[in-house]
Amino acid sequence: MAENVVDQIVAELRTSAPKLYPDRPELKNVRVVGHTPKPDHYIYDIVMDLAEGNQRVAAKVYRASKCGVAGARQQAKAEVENLAWVHNIFQKRKLDGVPRPLGDFTELGAVVTEKVCGLPLQSIIMKAALLPGFSDRVLLTSAAEKAGEWLRHFHKATADMPSPFDADQIMDELEKVCHNCKSAGLDDHSLRNILAGARAALNRNRKSLATAAVLNDFSPLGVIVGEDSVGIADYAKLQRRGRALNDAAQFLACVEALEKYPFCNRTITADVQEKFLAAYGATPSERAVLKVLKMKALLAMFAQGRGIKESAVRKKVMWATVMKKFIHQAAQRSLAPAA
Repeated sequence: MAENVVDQIVAELRTSAPKLYPDRPELKNVRVVGHTPKPDHYIYDIVMDLAEGNQRVAAKVYRASKCGVAGARQQAKAEVENLAWVHNIFQKRKLDGVPRPLGDFTELGAVVTEKVCGLPLQSIIMKAALLPGFSDRVLLTSAAEKAGEWLRHFHKATADMPSPFDADQIMDELEKVCHNCKSAGLDDHSLRNILAGARAALNRNRKSLATAAVLNDFSPLGVIVGEDSVGIADYAKLQRRGRALNDAAQFLACVEALEKYPFCNRTITADVQEKFLAAYGATPSERAVLKVLKMKALLAMFAQGRGIKESAVRKKVMWATVMKKFIHQAAQRSLAPAA
């Protein structure tokens, strides 16, 4: 099914290429050079050979086997609308980092765009941790700063009226996640410390919070670092109005969670987080709220668990043990009573 969809996409690109690239109207070939399977979709890497160089294309094809043909179309439609909305805003403000849509393929359950070329920030973090040649971390810190700048531009470009600061709402959200973690095996003592530290951090904040479009999936794995800038390719979970700090908190949590790997030490993750926050322009009051929101995101990761087969009991126990220790250490650093 997916291969048939890709054939149709390739055929359409052959027809539309002269209109899409009028300054390079001569099309030599359109070819599929690879694909990456994901749980609910495939990403196909396509190359359009034009008269002067080539153009990389990414085709995201939702799996009809997972959600049905109508479901695939609906998911593609929602993502295309989100992408077109953000791309239009960035174009008006002359900002980079949002891929250009290359037509409407929603009836095929697909999203087709120019490819955001580069290396995921998470891969750069891993290289800095594992390879001696990356020990100076110049590329890593630069990439972290660019990620913070991109998110700042995104939130400013899509900003809405600020929302009143509601500590009770944030605490309610945190308590629900803590309840899920308790059922997943996190001890009561750790949960009490987390909740007490969160209340102390939030009680020091009385300001409103920025409201803007929220990606809901802003992570080092989704930040693609190019030669001069970074880009974000996935807008499937975007909501047009929400708590802007949620995106920053998700990013910080995903970076900190890499510490569960023994080779990825605290020095690297702390440096990335600090460079990101400085570039994002987080104020002291926002940083206090981010500590709580980051912990909520980390707890959500623990409660969700790792995607391991039910039969692999030993692996599940090992993962839970590692995560429990990591969550305890993260809470001590971020939400200790003395903070």
